[in-house]
Amino acid sequence: MTLRLAAGLIAAVVLPVSAPALAEDAPPPASAETALAPFSDHYAMRVEKPADVVWAHLKRLYVDGERMRQQGFSVSQVTDDPTAWLGAVRGVLASNTSRPQVTIMVSGIDEKARLLTLMIVLENPVHAYVIHQVTPEGTDAAIYQTIIQTQWPVKKPDSGELTAEYIREKMQADVAFHNSEVAEIMKREKAVIEALD
Repeated sequence: MTLRLAAGLIAAVVLPVSAPALAEDAPPPASAETALAPFSDHYAMRVEKPADVVWAHLKRLYVDGERMRQQGFSVSQVTDDPTAWLGAVRGVLASNTSRPQVTIMVSGIDEKARLLTLMIVLENPVHAYVIHQVTPEGTDAAIYQTIIQTQWPVKKPDSGELTAEYIREKMQADVAFHNSEVAEIMKREKAVIEALD
């Protein structure tokens, strides 16, 4: 899975499993020709809604599966996987042969801290781990932050080896691009949240 997909699952606006640019192909497994390099995105913003409103919205989106429904998936609770001990939802999109199934597994939920951690599973070896946290900012506003961690494929150069220097150079541009994508998605999320009743 790409970070763009993870970002698409975070987005507040209805995105067809992403807004601006989701790669259609899943990253290949690591090999002598390709390395899966880890990286993360982080974004925090002030939202002009009480923390409890923002928190309830996030749980509807990810714990109840509303985000995937908005994207056209048929959503059901996961009941056939004992590792989904905190709950999980599975989205199936039969018309999409490149990405027919997405599972969002809850890996942690803390009502008091308004902290939700998720593992997003696709039909490829790379998962995304997403952390959402909402903290009060007075009585009528909140700080909403999200952190995404995943891996990104880096192909071996035509003439040379996969070195840390080469991967660092390739990843800097990809990370900057993904950070800007997440920032744009979160800005749209802010508008959606602030329009809630």
